[in-house]
Amino acid sequence: MRSPWPPRQIAQWAVRAGLVVLLALAGPVAPPAAHGQDASSRRETTEQRLDQLQQQIQQEQQRLQKTEKEAESTQEQLESLQREIALREKLVSTYQARLDELGRERSRLRDTLSTLQTRLETLRKDYRDQLVHAYKYGRLHDLALLLASRSINQMLIRARYLRRFATDRRRQRSAIQTAAGEVRSSREQLAEKRAETRDLLAEARTERTNLRALERERRQVIDELRARRSELEQQIEQKQRQAQQLEQRIQKLVARAKREQADSGMEAEVAANLSASFQANRGALPWPVEGAVTTDFGNQVDPVHETTTYHPGILIATSPRSPVRAIFDGTVTGIDFVPGYGTYVVIQHGEYLSVYSNFSTLSIAEGNQIEAGQVIGQSGTESEPRGASLFFGLVNRSSSEFVDPSGWLSVR
Repeated sequence: MRSPWPPRQIAQWAVRAGLVVLLALAGPVAPPAAHGQDASSRRETTEQRLDQLQQQIQQEQQRLQKTEKEAESTQEQLESLQREIALREKLVSTYQARLDELGRERSRLRDTLSTLQTRLETLRKDYRDQLVHAYKYGRLHDLALLLASRSINQMLIRARYLRRFATDRRRQRSAIQTAAGEVRSSREQLAEKRAETRDLLAEARTERTNLRALERERRQVIDELRARRSELEQQIEQKQRQAQQLEQRIQKLVARAKREQADSGMEAEVAANLSASFQANRGALPWPVEGAVTTDFGNQVDPVHETTTYHPGILIATSPRSPVRAIFDGTVTGIDFVPGYGTYVVIQHGEYLSVYSNFSTLSIAEGNQIEAGQVIGQSGTESEPRGASLFFGLVNRSSSEFVDPSGWLSVR
């Protein structure tokens, strides 16, 4: 018996059915796994930094309360306030980074939701067309396809195919509806998190404003300290001598390393390769310790005496005994002690040296080969010259001078 339906229409039905089956097998669209993993990793890192900064702020508050009870501690109060303000500024920037991460996640979810909704509308349209056709012609098209079979076996195959066609269509529609609902739910959750982060950001800004007001009050007391001019001048001169002493020690290490390198051509080649690799990672080197920078590189103006002193690196406020990690592969070429900087470690990376000081404990020895990220010791406590902090510097062996390490470390 010949089918009442043209072969072309039957073929179109088959193609449409085949596409739906393929869609069902493909499953709902999901965000790329790599992006999801990257976003999750960034979110965890940011949240960890928030927790660490909040812990450090609590410690600074306790320290401030302690110094307020002591006599003649105005200078210590100011230093503690400056540390806490730096930590809170870092806290605010970390909140902003968290907001940016949430914005990117929401954008990806919106794109995914749009794709799912488009596919859902396509299936709904096909479903409506099928209903209209069924209303006009009943199930004659299915019967026609079955009656056009040339054998019982072909009829059974077509019947099975039609059942699977209907089942796959229902399954695909249900799967996309479920996925769209999940994405909408995730977007609502992200909106809630973003609102919560905005509240935390506003709170952090308020706290920073309050701290600066408190700092202005403390500065009134500092005016009294300026009357002790001779004593303050001695303190400033001592800081300058300590910085010069550290630079001289480093320059001696540089000179010794150059002599040793000249004795071996192979060492020179290794050093050149290491230097190139180190330079290639400029702006992406890991931080030696978690915390906020409280003293920048270069000339610093004393808040009391209003004089300028040179600072050869950066000072990072940390929790006491925080793990200190090497920023790159290298060799420990020097370990020593300098007043005002405490115990320092020098690691050579070809033509560059990284300098770490103010340790409470060390985990390495001179001559050790160090890998990037390896723990080399613990940062200072209140017993060390720089308190709960780590001094970090970077030296270019070619010029034997300290350079600003901030541009070499990764952006946080």
